[in-house]
Amino acid sequence: MPDTAGPGRPGPACGPRHAAPDDAPHSARSAALPRVPRRARHRQRPWWSGLLARGSLLALVLTASVVVAALVTRPAGDGGTPAATPSSAAPAPGGPGPAEWLAAALPRSTALAASADVREDLTGQGVPADRLRPAEDADASGSLLAVAGPAPPGSRVVARFDRPGEGSELLVVDPRPGEPTAEQRERRRSLAAALLANPTTGADPAVAAVLQSGEVDLRLLSLLAALAAGEGVGIAALPPLPGEEGTATPARRALLDTLGGAPVPADPAATERLRGWLAAQLPPFTPDDVQVGDDGVLVSFHYVPAPDSLVADATR
Repeated sequence: MPDTAGPGRPGPACGPRHAAPDDAPHSARSAALPRVPRRARHRQRPWWSGLLARGSLLALVLTASVVVAALVTRPAGDGGTPAATPSSAAPAPGGPGPAEWLAAALPRSTALAASADVREDLTGQGVPADRLRPAEDADASGSLLAVAGPAPPGSRVVARFDRPGEGSELLVVDPRPGEPTAEQRERRRSLAAALLANPTTGADPAVAAVLQSGEVDLRLLSLLAALAAGEGVGIAALPPLPGEEGTATPARRALLDTLGGAPVPADPAATERLRGWLAAQLPPFTPDDVQVGDDGVLVSFHYVPAPDSLVADATR
């Protein structure tokens, strides 16, 4: 249980407030989020003072930060996480077609299952043939399934695209989506409420609506909660990948525009500190893509059927 004395006020025998527990490996302690500059800590005191009156909420956020910090053992820049790449704008990494979606949404080792005619359609839209499998392979491999027509019963629509010349839609579905338990849903809502209580998060109505819905991937939500508990992080947007608009897929991308009150990427030191911290995380908290654009730092995770279970397994 973290020290509820609050951030920025460690006792004489305490380490930095984002250090891993004393019994954690030395590498985990050394890679924790750097100490917040005195000026940034001072700006956060009014927010933390308010949360201290709601001890359970504060404890939950601090637990998230300790969990993520304790998992940090990889030095930044060792090649374990895709390096942040410059871009002229922060929105989607590709266009709205299935080929671009597949490259951004799933690991390179993951294929998409489809019937023969849909595979032909997908290859015509630029999807590499080696990323496609027969539809019957979806059951055996756990692959997502591309279908032309209605989604199969019990599946989750992950993305949808127009079929040029067909006048119909091509759906990418998860045949066996994982559903969070009631406890996991409550954890999402509690972390989201803590983020919204932090004034650095921002008051963008679209961001607030998504957070309040609880439909945020727990990997991303845990990462954001740890950053908010540490220095405060501004969330400019939670943009879906093109093709995923209006689907039931939990948000797994965040555009961050401040860290500790400093604008990113306008403040190079804050931007590098954020990039280094993101690069140091271990799975399942390791972002699959980090892009630095004019509007901020875009952090993305690949689609997985049951992110809540991944987090639960990692934090036991």
